Amino acid sequence: MGVLIRGMIDEKWRRNARRDAARLGAQPVPPGVEVLEGLPYLPDGHPMHTLNLYRPAGASGPLPTVVDVHGGGWMHGDRGLNQNYCMALAAQGYAVMGMSYRLLPHVGLREQVQDVFASLHWLEDHGAKHGFDLGRLLLTGDSAGGHLAGLAACIQKSPALQALYGVEPLRGQITALAIAHGVCDIYRFAFLRPPLDQAVTREYQRYFFGPRWRMSPLYGHASFEDTAPGLDLPPILVIASEPDAYFSQSRRLIRYLDRSPLEHEVILWTRAQGERLTHVFEVSHWDWPESRETNRRMLDFFDRAARRRG
Repeated sequence: MGVLIRGMIDEKWRRNARRDAARLGAQPVPPGVEVLEGLPYLPDGHPMHTLNLYRPAGASGPLPTVVDVHGGGWMHGDRGLNQNYCMALAAQGYAVMGMSYRLLPHVGLREQVQDVFASLHWLEDHGAKHGFDLGRLLLTGDSAGGHLAGLAACIQKSPALQALYGVEPLRGQITALAIAHGVCDIYRFAFLRPPLDQAVTREYQRYFFGPRWRMSPLYGHASFEDTAPGLDLPPILVIASEPDAYFSQSRRLIRYLDRSPLEHEVILWTRAQGERLTHVFEVSHWDWPESRETNRRMLDFFDRAARRRG
């Protein structure tokens, strides 16, 4: 059974890779942006330990920083997947970084988190010379990247989680967090009909935590609801859409935040506003009017958080 489920998962992400390649090949590229591609953030030569930097062409001085963690089910994608989205954000007057990180099943969740932190530490060390103002930092991610971004924000605030994941915190702090269509409950995916969904979820637990996944010290310390309680997190924005096949995950996160003391806002697109507004539409299709509005509102949320902090 496990071999069959793993084959289904692999085939899904192969199909997604083909669709993403076709979409990116046909999509317009946001104009007026300078790109530095393939900078190594660790010295080991691993192709996934690289990042891209984006800035408005001709901009001078330090700009507020956006760090984007791409989605792809923890198994697909790299720094090129969200390149047009990152360029669209940069064109609005921001310095943007997007990184690759190692993927399941070649590594587990702990290593993915370590890669995200390693790229952030590189940016702390080198970003200033590229015009990145780390005193104004928006951390964002979509889908699986939303999970990793939210988990990183929690780890940043928790010495216990830092020890568990084997990372050092940033010297500064994250100004705001934006989770777009995030899959933040990794124990209950709720994507498919129950028997199949449970089987897929079990395989992912093995990918995340290892064969004896319930015995992993990370198990129970990996979803947003596990790690956020009691932490002084930055303001949080949730971006969601009802036509999203994974909307139940966004709904669960919103309900959790509504019960919590955490400062948060929600951008929710309803079915009445358009059936095409599916999973991560504002990332995949940066040029749609709804995407432009969503991303403008996200950047406005970041600007307001940065002004309050300043």
